[in-house]
Amino acid sequence: MFRPLHYFIAAVWICLSSTAAAFLPARGHLSHNSIWQHSKSTSPSAQFFSSTITNENDEELLIKQVLAENSLFKNIPAGSVATLVDALERKTAQRGEVIIYQGDSCIDGYVYLIAEGSCRVLVDNVTVPEPYGILGQNEVFGDMGILYDEVRAATIMVESDLLVYYQIAGDLFKAALSDRSSPMKSLEKMQEVDDVINTVSGTNTLYDGKVISAYQPERTWLWQQYVGTVLKISRETILLGMAASALFVIFAKLITNEPFIWESGFIPPDHANPLINGLLSEILTIWKIQQTLTTFVLTFFVNQSFRFWGDVYKSVREVQGKLSSFNLLLVTNVVRSADGSLTPEADKFLDEVGQCTRLFHILFWASKAKRFSVLKSEEGLKRMESRGLMSSKQLGILLGMDLPSDKLFYAPLEWMMVRVNQAADEGVLMSDTATKGSILKEYMFLRNGFASIGNTIEGRFPLAYVQFVQILVDTFVLFAPLALYVDLGEYSVIAVGLVVFFYCGLNNLAKIFLDPLNNEEFCDNSIYFDLGVILTHAYVTDKTSQRRFNQMEKSRKDLAVLRD
Repeated sequence: MFRPLHYFIAAVWICLSSTAAAFLPARGHLSHNSIWQHSKSTSPSAQFFSSTITNENDEELLIKQVLAENSLFKNIPAGSVATLVDALERKTAQRGEVIIYQGDSCIDGYVYLIAEGSCRVLVDNVTVPEPYGILGQNEVFGDMGILYDEVRAATIMVESDLLVYYQIAGDLFKAALSDRSSPMKSLEKMQEVDDVINTVSGTNTLYDGKVISAYQPERTWLWQQYVGTVLKISRETILLGMAASALFVIFAKLITNEPFIWESGFIPPDHANPLINGLLSEILTIWKIQQTLTTFVLTFFVNQSFRFWGDVYKSVREVQGKLSSFNLLLVTNVVRSADGSLTPEADKFLDEVGQCTRLFHILFWASKAKRFSVLKSEEGLKRMESRGLMSSKQLGILLGMDLPSDKLFYAPLEWMMVRVNQAADEGVLMSDTATKGSILKEYMFLRNGFASIGNTIEGRFPLAYVQFVQILVDTFVLFAPLALYVDLGEYSVIAVGLVVFFYCGLNNLAKIFLDPLNNEEFCDNSIYFDLGVILTHAYVTDKTSQRRFNQMEKSRKDLAVLRD
């Protein structure tokens, strides 16, 4: 009786494969050396580096090939390339040696190209999260400090037993790049892209590696905070309100001929005065009525705005969980060797899907978050390729696709499923109906989850309601100096500060909740998600899934041995 369901799953699987293939070149181009090849270690030049080079002409040709594959060096005149190659010095280092120390000056520094081996990247003596924490063959490092005249941002330590690398003086490197005729000629633009890449790689976090700013419940700690608080956000409005109140106090004292507080101490305003008993008393009556309305509407607005913020946060974390579930499902269903370890084919498959997962995740948030939007530009895509976030083949496909830049994330999303289909056909992944159905289900949940994030953000509060709240708050605060003077006199200046802090602060807080990605850049200290941490966790979770499964498998076998 389950046969119709099996047919349905198989049909959907085939349709999805056909749809995904539309994003890719002809079938003949779907080899591992095209779409799935990661530029770090699987290119022909990497294989060439791993062998002993005995011919200097071959070595020069190889270096030129490596430079040509990196978009950072594309569009450089042939003469400049020759100068770069001639200036490269071949060096070797042993495991544990440090090539670059964090905090060192880049004056008279070098840019490095790894020929053979690998290096570990450490920031504050902590390894940068995968996949950015390991540098492999053909990768360039040390370039950003040279280009932007900054100190070294990380420590680079030799990870492999032997490291073969090339170095070039920083001034020659900058001179060669200055000859380029490409969109990346502007160092300011390149630095903007690199700053964003550092954010998505987890090396430039907002809240010490947390998605949102954390707090401590102690009263003394909370009173000591200023940055990122409503007081910081609203301070200018508070000071402006208090200044306006002070000016009105001076004006009222001069009109009524009443002494100032420093002359005779505090004396309440004379209610027999026509100004107090007439106009200001009427304003106070109206102001109290509006106070009730404004308080109710504003508190409801804040409540709903926080609910919206919470819904977006929940959706973002749920999608992160879906990515983890998808990767875990693949890890638990790949074909393994007799001892339970991953076969080379399975390990390569998981790395390729993980790389597409990261690329999809980055491009998705680049289409939703303004501060990441530069990554979906041509300059951003090329820089991501030069820094190893995608292969040169993937870059070529993305640049050649007839899709808006904010829709490019659909390509790696489809590549993920195409690669799953290929693995099933090749026998690397279990291909029974139940496994296919589970993978397809998680994939569709993942796709729908990301779509729901965009829909939720686009469906926030309508303009009419937000404008209505703003008018209520502004008029209420505007008349506060006049209304409060009737009973408080000079002390109304302090009272106005409290009123502005409460009502404008809550209004600002609500508008911040309505912009969880900080696309409007409403204020300098907005409260928004650190998407770089989420992007980093997407890959870390993938690798963690592999490690946990391997540990479970090892524990199971050890237990079986003990029982025997």
